Amino acid sequence: MKKARSKMCYHKLSHPLVGITLVLLLLAGCSAPATTPAPPTPIPVPPTATPVPATSTPIPPTPTPVPPTPTPPVSSTSVEKLIGAWQPLSKGADALFLQINSDGTCRQAPSLAGLTGVPAVECTYTFDGTDLSMTAVKLHGVPACPSATGKYAVQLVADNQIQLVATQDTCGPRKRSTVGAYQRVP
Repeated sequence: MKKARSKMCYHKLSHPLVGITLVLLLLAGCSAPATTPAPPTPIPVPPTATPVPATSTPIPPTPTPVPPTPTPPVSSTSVEKLIGAWQPLSKGADALFLQINSDGTCRQAPSLAGLTGVPAVECTYTFDGTDLSMTAVKLHGVPACPSATGKYAVQLVADNQIQLVATQDTCGPRKRSTVGAYQRVP
């Protein structure tokens, strides 16, 4: 009888035990899901160089351009190279066109047409060595200077360009209108 009783006890307990197990499983399934770790961030793979197939014609290297070496100005020793009309390369308000004539006269004007009409300055010049001395004779609409004569070194920049550099001139307005680079007017 002992044996029958233990069977009965086990049988009595097995139904509630199965029920409790089912309830626990259901609760476990309904609870908040466990957090899963984020997938790892992919590591970027650096691009690899794509091999370039060799060509049958070699490509010559590109030469590096060399800027031209500027020619330094040379002092002019000949008045014949100065004869003619010259346009100032400066765009300043004081810059004047210059005309040097073979008879020893010169003119300065704010425009090319002014050289043949009434110029701002009518002058005479002498050329000694490399120095051009200009002496104002008549002024039209420009201020008079304490000294009528200004002295300028003449430098040949190119075949058609000159540079006038003041060597002795105490008159500021005349220096501003005369000093600078000029291009020959054809």
